[in-house]
Amino acid sequence: MFNAPRLSQNRYQSTNNGFGGASSSFLEDSVNPLTSSSYDGLDPWSAAPTPPPPEVSSSFANVIADATVPAIYTKAFAAVDPNATGEVSVNSLVRVMSTSSLPAATIEKIVNLVSSKPRVSKLEFFVALALVAFAQESRELSIEQVAAHAQQNTLPEPVLDLSALSATTSARRTPDIPIRSPAPAYSSDDPWNSTNRVIAGASAANGPASSVAGSGLPSGWWKRQETVSVSILGQQGFILNRYMLYQIQHDRGSPVPRRYSEFVWLWDCLVKRYPFRILPSLPPKRVGPDENFIQQRRKGLSRFLNYVVNHPVIKEDGLLAVFLGEPSLEAWRKQHPLISLDEESASKHLDRVEEMSIPSDLEEKLAIVRKKIQNVIEQWQKLCFIAERLIRRREGAASDLQRFSLTLSALNEVNAECWRGEDCELCSGVRTGLDTVGSHAQHASDLLEQRSRALMNNTLESMKAQRDLYIAVRDLYIRHDRLSGDQVEKLKKRVEQNSSRLEGLKSSQKDGWQTEAEKYIGLIEKDQAAIAAALSRRVFVRHCMWHELRVVLHNRENALLTQAVQLFAREEASFSKAFSSNWVSLTEGVENMPFE
Repeated sequence: MFNAPRLSQNRYQSTNNGFGGASSSFLEDSVNPLTSSSYDGLDPWSAAPTPPPPEVSSSFANVIADATVPAIYTKAFAAVDPNATGEVSVNSLVRVMSTSSLPAATIEKIVNLVSSKPRVSKLEFFVALALVAFAQESRELSIEQVAAHAQQNTLPEPVLDLSALSATTSARRTPDIPIRSPAPAYSSDDPWNSTNRVIAGASAANGPASSVAGSGLPSGWWKRQETVSVSILGQQGFILNRYMLYQIQHDRGSPVPRRYSEFVWLWDCLVKRYPFRILPSLPPKRVGPDENFIQQRRKGLSRFLNYVVNHPVIKEDGLLAVFLGEPSLEAWRKQHPLISLDEESASKHLDRVEEMSIPSDLEEKLAIVRKKIQNVIEQWQKLCFIAERLIRRREGAASDLQRFSLTLSALNEVNAECWRGEDCELCSGVRTGLDTVGSHAQHASDLLEQRSRALMNNTLESMKAQRDLYIAVRDLYIRHDRLSGDQVEKLKKRVEQNSSRLEGLKSSQKDGWQTEAEKYIGLIEKDQAAIAAALSRRVFVRHCMWHELRVVLHNRENALLTQAVQLFAREEASFSKAFSSNWVSLTEGVENMPFE
């Protein structure tokens, strides 16, 4: 059931929603001019099945098969893959192999045997370490030898000095976060304690057309955003009931483990309680996911949580507090089997000022957004595809610079001896110059890799958050079309009919007419109360739509985009300066290379 977008999230579909048939709650595949690019990864919001792994990964899966790998293999991989993505750059692989004291020519040969791409999978990484162990024992370097030892469960252990790995080049680079005062701790006591219900009817007519002055949020709110990180703890359970476990780290408490199904439970509850609020969808589940899909889903879950903890209304929900703070959500749910999922309109009261703040031309403003939302989504989809392709190209350039540096080192090792003897100053000077070129190429590779990682984790995620925001707005319109209707007109007609019958009873005054009249009076009063509640809900729905348009959408689509663009510009300028300085330094370093 999870191999496609979840049906529960499509229950708000409408066949006439003004989006040209775009009624799915998840990102739908469309004809895209970029889909043929070798740099485009699989979109986890696609309903298409996960494609099989590339041939090279499949072949290495056959090489390693189910062999038990030495502990040094997983320890080395974890050292350069702190976020458990399941793959690392060629730079990271070379850094690990460089701690083995093998010559550059041998390291280059192993890298070329293992992969020709900018990144290597965990299996490819393990095969490379097995080849390192062979090289240290002066044995033949071949994939067949690795396969033979894997079949016998005797993969060799390489000698590596992992403590020599640079923490600065392997750790994730993150932007500076402004210091802010600690947020108050969440409380899970009676999280569904409701405020006074709306009991009085209200007119749907509201105040004059709004000039939309002010943001509706505190000044500088974008500097005080709360953050939630989602990491992968790994597979849990038995063969027939295995599931992925995630760890949630929030500003307000200790880390807690959560299953994907618990994210689904949270979303289902929130969307029932806040149907007229902008709420992003969850990335879907998929049968037989690969490492890339799992990592993309982790990022999608992180974007979802970071949105809801910063939503002006949803962030105060007690259920969210439970999700973020309870050590065992499964145990908590068993202790609290009955929870209220009533719409917020049933428990919140609007005062007169809030009612009058809703502009009379709200429908016109909503229509403007509705008209453009699908095109905006498509443009953000394209931007995300293009940005990821650009980042992958930088990763490729970093990999090529790493290989270039390795090859130069190997060349110098081969050319270490001149036919004229050891005192040949010309050969020695040229080799020194090539060493300088190689070291600067290595540094350029490191800079490119660090920048690519920052772009992938910061800039691209900010862009995807914008895309998710607009998809959530489209879903809000779909839910509004589906759920905002009421029975007011039908109830009014019934009140008129029962009032006429009551008047007839009073006029005729037949035997027992008082009992029958009391029955009609009760029905009329019940329908009038229902009408008042429905009219009050109409106003509340309009208030929600106005709040989401003015406070949530307008602020997030502008302020957060400005923040992301400014951060990108600063980081890109810093990177360009460092990258340029590296080559300027190379110019000075090779200035004295001899000609004769």
